[in-house]
Amino acid sequence: MIRMLFVLLLLAGCAGIPGGAAAPEAGSLTLLQALAIPPASATLRLQYGQPVARNAVKEQDPFCVFEIATVSDSPQIVHPDTFRILRIGHSIDHIASLPYAVPIRVGRGGDSMPSQIYYKTWFWLHSAQQPRVRLLTCMSNQYMPGVYPFMRHLTLPEMRAALGADFHLELR
Repeated sequence: MIRMLFVLLLLAGCAGIPGGAAAPEAGSLTLLQALAIPPASATLRLQYGQPVARNAVKEQDPFCVFEIATVSDSPQIVHPDTFRILRIGHSIDHIASLPYAVPIRVGRGGDSMPSQIYYKTWFWLHSAQQPRVRLLTCMSNQYMPGVYPFMRHLTLPEMRAALGADFHLELR
């Protein structure tokens, strides 16, 4: 009985996830040039208008993560397209991204404060021509001296600067 109730709750939660033609459009993300997702990855980080290696992101500055649904041993090309933004969300996390569920304690010395606080803006994407494209997440590490009282999500101009000239982000 409890298992059945759990399954029903999961299904009810999925019912609200946009993805059908009836979902209202929140804007669009246009990719103007082909984009290569690196081998053994489903994401590409963009900062200062350029692709950046996973370990080379300057996390205190705005950056975005472009995500597809597949991982391959060879580079995956995302072709120029206009992706509908199905939904926009915000979160505040202590970890920029974890590809696996790994328990980690992030902190400074003996205190309980995190050493990283990411204010993330999530854009759920859809294209009938490229259904594997899933998500764009823009963020920065907001935990810096003097910033604490002013922590915030990135502005639209900051996100556009991180994406660069090969992307056009338009919100409704």
